[in-house]
This record gives sequence, C-alpha cells and structure tokens, in this order.
Amino acid sequence: MSIWISKVCICAFLVSGCVAPGTTKALQSGQVARKDVAISGIKLAGPVGFCPLTRTRQKFDGAEFVAFAPCDGSEGPILAATVGPNGSAKGVVLTKASLAPFFKTLDGKAALRGAGNNDDIIVHDVRDIRGGVTLGLTRSAEDKENESWRTLMAVGERLITLSVRPRQDKTISNSEGRRQIDRFAAAVRRANGL
Repeated sequence: MSIWISKVCICAFLVSGCVAPGTTKALQSGQVARKDVAISGIKLAGPVGFCPLTRTRQKFDGAEFVAFAPCDGSEGPILAATVGPNGSAKGVVLTKASLAPFFKTLDGKAALRGAGNNDDIIVHDVRDIRGGVTLGLTRSAEDKENESWRTLMAVGERLITLSVRPRQDKTISNSEGRRQIDRFAAAVRRANGL
C-alpha cells in the first residue's frame, strides 16, 4: 500500500475526480457528437448516450481531464474522466483489499476530497470491478450531502479516474449511480480493447 500512498501525493487531482467549473454544459446546437476522445494515447468513451465535451479538456500537473454530457443536450449526471501521466499506474494495486483501508485514513480522504477542499468524505462502498476498483462516496458540506461514484482503473501504465455525480441541486439514486459508473468503465474498456 505504500506505493499507492506515494502515488496519491502525485495524482491528487486524478483521484479527486474533480470537475472544472463551467465545463458541464451539454452539446450546443450544431456541434458534432463524437463518441470518444483520445487523451495521451488513451481512448475515453462515455456510456451510450454520453459524448465527450472536447472543449472541457484541461491539463493539470501532467494529468488530463475531459467531461461528458448527454449527446442529445438533455440534462443528466456529470461524467468526467482524468488520465494520469505515463507511469501513474505502475506498481498500483487496484483492488478493494488494498485500497479500502487507505481510503478510510485522513490521507485517503484528502486524496478523494481534492486539493484545497475541506468537505467531509464518507466512503460507503468499495468494490472490485474488472481491471480496477469502484468507490461510492458521500461528500458533506454546509448541511448538504452529495453522492458520487468513482472508478480507478489502469490502461497501460496510466491511472484513469472516471466519475459520476449529479448536477447541482439534483440527486441520483445509488442504483442509478452504480449503473452509470459501471457503464462508463465498460465503455472505456471497450474503447481500449480491454
């Protein structure tokens, strides 16, 4: 686990699953709906009905980010993918057994929370998936609670974080959140032939 902890310090943005402000608007009228986008040689694809918003692409400390929105312009959950720098997955053990204890620690919660954020984080679900691990989270701040789901997976030597969360002032049921994050991870695996 010490290898993972050292990587959290390097990839805090990646693990935090941050969504940059103002990046979640749906496709504008007349935009071509792309099914996937390549970042650092990794193909990122959303679940059926979600398209990447290429204008949201950003780079932070070697990690690259892109958001996804419903292709038809309707409102839906916020999906995001972050690709870590080359080598970010090297030596990382992406299993419930290795990560669940870490994410209960202060360092683990700080990594999930993101830099400069003091919200309380509760990890209520950690489960193994093919090629990675999925977390169910509750973030509490100012008497508000927000659910979100994150998958950490490796594609080659790059650590990928996928996230699903409701739009502001909206909610998603636990079953729907789990379904969307599972579909998102499956779409990325398919896009990369995994």
